[in-house]
Amino acid sequence: MGLMVSADIWSRYLESLKKRISEQYFPYIEGMTCRNMSETRWDVCVPDKSSLSIVETRLTALLEDVLHDVLRSQGLNDDVKLSFSLSGVSDKSSAMPERSSGVLPLSGASMSVCDVSTVEAHKAAFQIGQTAFGSSSTHVEDSSDMEPFVTSEEVRIKSKLKQKFSFDNFVMGGSNQEALSAAKAVAGSPGSAFNPLFIYGGAGLGKTHLMQAIGNEILDTTRLRVRYITSEEFVNQCMNAMSGIRQMEVFRQSMRDNIDVLLLDDVQFIAGKDRTQMEFFNTFNDLIANGKQIVLTSDRDPHDISDIDERMRSRFCSNGWFDIQLPDFETRLAILRKKSRAEGIILPDDVAQYMASKVATNVRELEGCLKRIIGSSQAHHEAITIALAQRLIEPFYQTRQILLNVEAIVSCVCTYFGISHEEIMGRSRKKELSYPRKIAMYLARTHTSLSLPDLGRAFGGRDHTTVLSAVQAIVNDLKTDNELQLNIKTIEKKLFEKR
Repeated sequence: MGLMVSADIWSRYLESLKKRISEQYFPYIEGMTCRNMSETRWDVCVPDKSSLSIVETRLTALLEDVLHDVLRSQGLNDDVKLSFSLSGVSDKSSAMPERSSGVLPLSGASMSVCDVSTVEAHKAAFQIGQTAFGSSSTHVEDSSDMEPFVTSEEVRIKSKLKQKFSFDNFVMGGSNQEALSAAKAVAGSPGSAFNPLFIYGGAGLGKTHLMQAIGNEILDTTRLRVRYITSEEFVNQCMNAMSGIRQMEVFRQSMRDNIDVLLLDDVQFIAGKDRTQMEFFNTFNDLIANGKQIVLTSDRDPHDISDIDERMRSRFCSNGWFDIQLPDFETRLAILRKKSRAEGIILPDDVAQYMASKVATNVRELEGCLKRIIGSSQAHHEAITIALAQRLIEPFYQTRQILLNVEAIVSCVCTYFGISHEEIMGRSRKKELSYPRKIAMYLARTHTSLSLPDLGRAFGGRDHTTVLSAVQAIVNDLKTDNELQLNIKTIEKKLFEKR
């Protein structure tokens, strides 16, 4: 009798959900069961990880609101929270209670709607969840035997994502830490955290990797429809669709109705294309209004994109924009070690340090040099040594990246600004001294292989955080300070001429 009463309340709850929840979420709550009821909590089970993710991140508030309405309508206590878990996975924090006397508990006693130790009861409650949302089959398997959610190959093909891009193989460093954190937040809660998410930075620094990692993570954990597209493809498809009303309807449906997550790469490409901008502006607004996630990448700060509608620029900056900078020496070193391990190669430390100091342009070129060295080593059955690395890399980078030492950099900066070695190494915070000191620290960080602690010692025994702060200040100022850009270019030219 207890099971029947509990099942009746559960059935009423599911019927109410069917009226209150959007149809697009039906697949995520189909098969939902209640394992246990108490005065303060219902333990609800869902059949797979993707459903669990969506229910916890997007539906909890609505599910609890509906539950409270149903309980009040039955004259029952409505101060109840929902707790979610996978079917067949019991909550270790609370033991399963005995079945109660047949009424929904009001005095702290608890009741099991679906005693997981009783297979028939489990199937009965599970079937309530299936039939309430129109499942075509009434045959229910024991949830402990259910297959985990796996993204089909067809879905992956439609998404245009490459599986090789993931958070696991993205190397975090000071140059990309904030962008990576934001990307993970979006992947964990699409449509709510940083929407839109705007990531910008130079070529080959990992923008596309992060964007596609977001998409792959969402595909692996939810049933949301993800679409990756470059801005060039968007422009071409939009222009082709403008030839007829029917074609434009199909295009809009593909970009708005048929996706839940839009990943648009190199958005700066739409600059100067007024008709395409207007279509994207309307698409953008439609997706955001319907709680769908947008992720954008660009090779420049949204404020620096010329020939773009100011309303669009404002939307790009409305909920968080993050830059990826050139990787520092430690990050380049970490990238080389991680990529070489992925190839089954142990890269000697001296070779890794040489490469990290020599190839400071971008991650893509760094990986390209590593592949070149590994390929040559394997083709000629030759050990990976400094000599091999120099032979293959030096011709391409000897005029682009010259390894310097701190003494040479400090001397050149002192000469340029007309200050002494003692002054730049001193503790004075006067601008005429602190400004050249920061530039020297920035140049030393860029053009030497020294770590932050080593640079701190080289600059008069300073803490490594002082060096990091100085370097970061210069990096930020370089984006807008033309005089600073000129000073650094001039000093670098003088340094390289001396070599």
